[in-house]
Amino acid sequence: MTKAVRWTLLPLLLTSFWTCSLAADPPLERPQESPSSAAAQTGSSGDSMAGMPGMKTETRVTTGASPLPDHPWCVDQTWSTFNHRTAGSFLLLWGLTALIAGLQWPRRTWVRFAPPMILFGLAEFLFFRNDPEAWPVGPMSFWASLHDPEDLQHRIFLLLVILIAVIELLRAAGRLPGFLAKFGLPILGTFGAVFLFFHKHGGPEMAMAMSGSASAPVMQHAMATMALVRHEHLWFSILGFALAAGKLLADAGYLKGRKAALWSVFAILLGAYMIGYVE
Repeated sequence: MTKAVRWTLLPLLLTSFWTCSLAADPPLERPQESPSSAAAQTGSSGDSMAGMPGMKTETRVTTGASPLPDHPWCVDQTWSTFNHRTAGSFLLLWGLTALIAGLQWPRRTWVRFAPPMILFGLAEFLFFRNDPEAWPVGPMSFWASLHDPEDLQHRIFLLLVILIAVIELLRAAGRLPGFLAKFGLPILGTFGAVFLFFHKHGGPEMAMAMSGSASAPVMQHAMATMALVRHEHLWFSILGFALAAGKLLADAGYLKGRKAALWSVFAILLGAYMIGYVE
């Protein structure tokens, strides 16, 4: 195995060990409770949640090592924040390595293979960490998760990352057809930016609460959190559009030489912004 191949496979291998360890030992796993204490907690939480407009009372069970809390919004908040910040780290590395490869023009070194391999690492991370309640780390089957709007959208984003990684890997190898070489990533990037406008966050109960009037302090806090999440996703979309536009100018030949690496600056900004993600 050549030195170039070893270095381009390194991000993917490191991510494999990391994501497999996360899947085997989820950080949000709750300790086992006795039946009496679980029943008492379910009763108290049901009483408090029943008075909130748009929120339905339900009991969740913990199956195996998958975290299924009684208060999914609070725990999902930690899970989601970690996912967004880690994904931002991957995007930051993607942009930095793409910038380095672009600034090496006209030389073509092994560094050009690093950006797509980092995207494959991001895809592997999202595969295990997207939804704690769904396959492959949760009890919900893959097909059942497709009926949940939020889980389905996460699957689409995962597929989008994989397609971009494949296109950029073929580009680095010089085996990308002409049309895909010019418009492949700009089209996928634009689709992802538009799709973010319709991304559901917080589940159906939170959507119902956001559409109605909520006077309870906990619901007011949840609504403020959702407003913040929507604001941050709006900026994700804006930076995504800028990235797609910059990539189109580079791939279509309007930006030549080292100027063609300008699009990677927007990938860096998007990654840096996601690292500071809060809910």
